[in-house]
Amino acid sequence: MERTSPLLRLSPDIRCQIYEWVGLADYQPHFFRLNGQKTEFFGLLISCKIIYQEASTLLYSRNRFVIRYTSPHSLAPLRALTSRSLASLTSLRVILNEASCHHPEDGNHSYCCHSLRVYPYDGETYCSHAHGGLHQAPATLLVSSTKDMLAEWTEAATYMSSHINPRALEIKLVCDVQEDDIEAAQLAVAPLKLLSPLANCHVRLCRKTNSQLQQIADAAVKHARGITQTAPDAVTKPCLSSSTAPLASHLLNLPQELRLRILEYTDLITPWNEVTWSRQGRTSRKYTLCRVGCEHGTSCPPEVHNGCQFVECWNIGCFCRLQHSAASDSCRCWAAPTDLFLICRTLYLDAQVVFFSQNRFVVHDYDSSSPSDVPNHEELSPRQYPFDRFAVSEFLRDVVPQGCLGMLRSLEVVFPPYNWEVWPQDDSPAQKDWLATVDWAKDKLTLPGLTLRVVMADVSEWGAPDDRVDMTAEQDHAIVKAYDRIITPLRLWGQRNSSSDTVLGRFCANLTKPSKHTYSTEDPSWMEERSQAFEDQLKEKVERSVRGDELWEEQSGLPEPLRGLWKYAFRRDA
Repeated sequence: MERTSPLLRLSPDIRCQIYEWVGLADYQPHFFRLNGQKTEFFGLLISCKIIYQEASTLLYSRNRFVIRYTSPHSLAPLRALTSRSLASLTSLRVILNEASCHHPEDGNHSYCCHSLRVYPYDGETYCSHAHGGLHQAPATLLVSSTKDMLAEWTEAATYMSSHINPRALEIKLVCDVQEDDIEAAQLAVAPLKLLSPLANCHVRLCRKTNSQLQQIADAAVKHARGITQTAPDAVTKPCLSSSTAPLASHLLNLPQELRLRILEYTDLITPWNEVTWSRQGRTSRKYTLCRVGCEHGTSCPPEVHNGCQFVECWNIGCFCRLQHSAASDSCRCWAAPTDLFLICRTLYLDAQVVFFSQNRFVVHDYDSSSPSDVPNHEELSPRQYPFDRFAVSEFLRDVVPQGCLGMLRSLEVVFPPYNWEVWPQDDSPAQKDWLATVDWAKDKLTLPGLTLRVVMADVSEWGAPDDRVDMTAEQDHAIVKAYDRIITPLRLWGQRNSSSDTVLGRFCANLTKPSKHTYSTEDPSWMEERSQAFEDQLKEKVERSVRGDELWEEQSGLPEPLRGLWKYAFRRDA
């Protein structure tokens, strides 16, 4: 006579609590690898049919599952799932090929592999620390194994399609292909048509951005979610004929005042009213947004956290459209709205007014992603400032259209902590160009409406480099002289003179004491206070020098203008 399991004598509610206690479910979803090692509760799942039905329903409905293709038959565990398990499944990540960004689990806050940030103490990238050589080569149909992989994925999706519940399953698909292999991308997303409609869908098709692959990913996600009926394989190269060209916008029928108000509700104004520009790093010479490294608002002040939703989309892995050819409703990252500048000349001019007048601009002389990074002075020959121009000179002369210079309302210029030998001298090309730029821009900027801040940044709090730890008084003095050398020409903007009464609306300086990290036997707190006192005195001296005593006295009691977000992000990264 068959004996009934003691577990079955308990009520279903109590059994459910037992299942939760042994790890089948929790108040937050767990992550399980379908082709990983067996779990501790595997024996429970094979104990009897009734327990399996109850436990598997709980397991697959309240947890998230990952399956990674590594070799033939890697996706077999998907085809081994029973119809009940598939019907209960709510979250599945399918990693066919991953050429960057290894986030097998949600909630991973690692930097994107495309980030060029490095650990200051050893100079290695975050990527090399996190997952070194785990990157796979981009998939291509020129390799037979790619065809086998895609065929196995199609077979698995076909099996799943007969058992999953409509709009119950969320799928995250990663298949990084070569940029020019459009067919491979289409084959990768084709099985999603079998699974439609899904509760949600996220797709990444390339580690780099590519317009055609982006179109395929967008179409695949919309089709899989039942938003549109356009299949991803129907997407071709964009072609705009005269018959399909967009009609003139009705915006043109409105007065300019209303057009400008409407454009203020577009991405022309960034989430923090701040735009970053630098000439180094992956985003060099592009308008970008500072990423502050938000941690779900736990340490973000409200005025900062409000914009975090537009720069962070890594909670489900890296499906960021700014970094990759990817589509996901989780990515709302800000990008410069170039389309608004391409509609017609009238709206192009309106867009310029909104963009340049409503945002603060932060210009980094070296790298905006890591404001403490500097070129290796030991590799410079001769050891001198490595550029012919300051970044701010390039920004004012070549980046901002000349007709838009008068629209700028807030500009912050950030210099990194260069080695004492690298700061520009009086006879350096960059210094001479800076003098010419200040004179050239004087009549093109609307100085009374402009707030200018100059920042000489500190080293990273990860640890100061040797040249800042062992700095002599002469080296410290040389850097302070370089500060003065860069800022002194701004008197032409900041003081009234015989030729013009037009002066800067506001000027602020934040200058770091170069030797503040130099080792001393004195009490550290006393050293910090002394450094702060020096910086305060230097700030007043420089601001008086630029503004003159009368104007400085008028504004000395006013609150400081907002500082760039990079300082907040810089502190968070440390």
